[in-house]
Amino acid sequence: MTEIFSTSRCVREFYSHFLDRDAIVPKAIGIAEFESKAIIVPNKSMADEDTRVLIMQEASEFKNFSELKIEREFLSFIKNSAYLFRFFEELALEDVLIEKLELSDTYAQFEEHLSILKELLQNYKTLLSQKNLYDKITLPEVYEINQEFLKSNDGFLFHLEGFLNKFELNLFLEVAKLTEFKISLHVTKYNRKNIELFEELGFTLHVDSSYVLNLSTKTIESTIKINQQEIDCDVRYFSSRTLQSSFVYEKIEEFVSSGMKPENIAVIVPDENFATTLKAFDSFKNLNFAMGESFRHNELFKKLDAVDKFIRIKEEESKYRINRLRIEKNITDEFQKQWRKKLQADEIITLLRVFCDDDKKDDIYEEELFKFQNLLKNLGKIELQKAIKLFLNRLSTRSKDDVMGGKVTVMGALESRGMSYEGVIIVDFSDEFVPKRSQKDMFLSSTIRTHAKLPNRSDRENLQRYFYYSLIRGAKKVAISYTKNDQSMGSRFLDELGLSTKANSDEVSYFKPLFTCNTIPPRYNPEKVEGSYDVRAGTLSASKLKTILTCKRQFYYKYMLKSKEAEVPNSELSVADVGNILHKALHHVLQNMKVVDENILMIELRRFLLNEKEGLIWQFHADTWLEYLREFASLEAKRYNDGYRVYALEKSLHVDYKGFKLEGKIDRVDIKDNKLSVIDYKSGKIPKTTVRTLEKENTFQLEFYYLLVSQDKEVESLSYYDLKKAELVEESLFDEKMEKLDEILKELETPLTEFEKCESKTPCQYCAYVKLCGREV
Repeated sequence: MTEIFSTSRCVREFYSHFLDRDAIVPKAIGIAEFESKAIIVPNKSMADEDTRVLIMQEASEFKNFSELKIEREFLSFIKNSAYLFRFFEELALEDVLIEKLELSDTYAQFEEHLSILKELLQNYKTLLSQKNLYDKITLPEVYEINQEFLKSNDGFLFHLEGFLNKFELNLFLEVAKLTEFKISLHVTKYNRKNIELFEELGFTLHVDSSYVLNLSTKTIESTIKINQQEIDCDVRYFSSRTLQSSFVYEKIEEFVSSGMKPENIAVIVPDENFATTLKAFDSFKNLNFAMGESFRHNELFKKLDAVDKFIRIKEEESKYRINRLRIEKNITDEFQKQWRKKLQADEIITLLRVFCDDDKKDDIYEEELFKFQNLLKNLGKIELQKAIKLFLNRLSTRSKDDVMGGKVTVMGALESRGMSYEGVIIVDFSDEFVPKRSQKDMFLSSTIRTHAKLPNRSDRENLQRYFYYSLIRGAKKVAISYTKNDQSMGSRFLDELGLSTKANSDEVSYFKPLFTCNTIPPRYNPEKVEGSYDVRAGTLSASKLKTILTCKRQFYYKYMLKSKEAEVPNSELSVADVGNILHKALHHVLQNMKVVDENILMIELRRFLLNEKEGLIWQFHADTWLEYLREFASLEAKRYNDGYRVYALEKSLHVDYKGFKLEGKIDRVDIKDNKLSVIDYKSGKIPKTTVRTLEKENTFQLEFYYLLVSQDKEVESLSYYDLKKAELVEESLFDEKMEKLDEILKELETPLTEFEKCESKTPCQYCAYVKLCGREV
């Protein structure tokens, strides 16, 4: 007799019991394989998922479909069509007609929606039939029994876990007419719905019993009472979800020490995302992950996703991601050039192959490329950006088997059905995850489901309870953990099972295995730094001089050791970022203007600023500054009418002065009557010198600019341009500052030999080297 199991994992487990036996091994197959062999659909082929979506979209081409609030735009439709398929498949498998739903008065307010769904379903079925295709929705209507396969077997025994749908039951009853067909099942209070199902077939079943039912003879072949044994279970809660990982590894060690084999231990994750946390702390590779590793972690996916983000999201992170993955500029340029173009299938596939290695092909990527090419041929021309988004969505659903893992299996609750383990560890046993709330009821309420005898929310949650209950009852030792804090609490299912939680007396002990603290090496923080630097040997800029006068230790790190400041990717706009963009805008606009007109100047500034960056944050900054710049444009037009002309922009100059090689880059120089006006743009605070602050002055930017430009022509004025107030603020105490600058340069004729930290800690607040000095907050 061939045994049928719910999953292929159960089949492998079944065969593992015969590895050491010298006997004929019974036949065993999974339910999916059985159904594929037991039924045939003459003259039709099974539609693949891509084809189904295309046909469903074609079927939705009628006027009232928009009332369902499902967009027909291709990418949106792909995402939302899952609700439609799930709904129609459930009706088909439970043998429920939409007309039956219409009979219920409680659904009167949804009558229009049901009418639309009915028309959509009929269109879909018609299109499938025209193309000689079938799928899960139409299978119950078109299949035939494969008598040759069934008669070649001496009977079947199906190990039922959970519930049967009407399609499966009807199929089994037809099979039972041709060959012996038995069902083995355990009835508990969580799957007692089976009592009603089999009662209609003449079987009387009771809770807490195991049965073997013969559908061919309509008899109960065996009955075993399930004994209620006390559960050996350790239940703990933690304030942090991550700490459950430490609890898992503690329990694995405890179970193995008690004599259990690692392969007889399972870790159940109700939320499979927690597997990522477990994997991060699996230093010794003791775990294997039944769900595999998401293809999102694959380098091919990362590179394609990086290109997508780089073009769509103009942020610093996107640029750094491209550099980190070593994606060449010519590749991003090609994608950017084609981004909004509609391309043929072959053109798109060629671009998607740009990251492939011919010598080391990735099977999943190649398989998805092949399927995607066929889909694209049906779609015709499509924008590259849409095609990439679609392809990334497909890849994100794929996973690679965990071939490097250990012997302890990590799996989801659904994957565990039909399995039994000596040791079971369940994490996240909170009200949020156990049982998980169903998201399937988009079109039908629980009332309608009950009326139509469709599985309702309670049925689905009980099915999950059954899986957990079976695992817990079948194990010798059980450990359960959950998070308890303001956002989370233990599942009420714990009370149903009669399990009490033990208080953790010392959570800190669970931190230690996860976050082992090594001895921190001594900080690089010398009190004294010795060396020699001759300022006259190199060039000297105003900013370089300011660093010397502010903090000689910073000067040592920046100019002598040439330590670069760490560049952290950040999508936020700093004050400096905004200032730099304003400088670029003014340079770009003014260099191209022969005649300064207030209105034209504003139009050009608006065009530049709004096109410079994307995003709502920059939009806010741009709009704010355009208001400020109205006054600026007015002043610029007035200066032009007064005879001022732009003489130089972003001008780099050098000059020898008292034995020093001075350098600088001047924002702007205007000229009138052959006299120069030096201008330095300021979007923030304007430097101001007073008699009281002169002694400690460290900003000599305009003085440097004066020395740089006065070698050519007479300088009429030196000003900071306050862009917010639209006014020119002339340098104060210029003569006094020039005298002070000469004194400083006289002192710097002697090479620097000591590089002490600055006395005041105020400059340390924004210093890039603050950690090297131990002055960080």
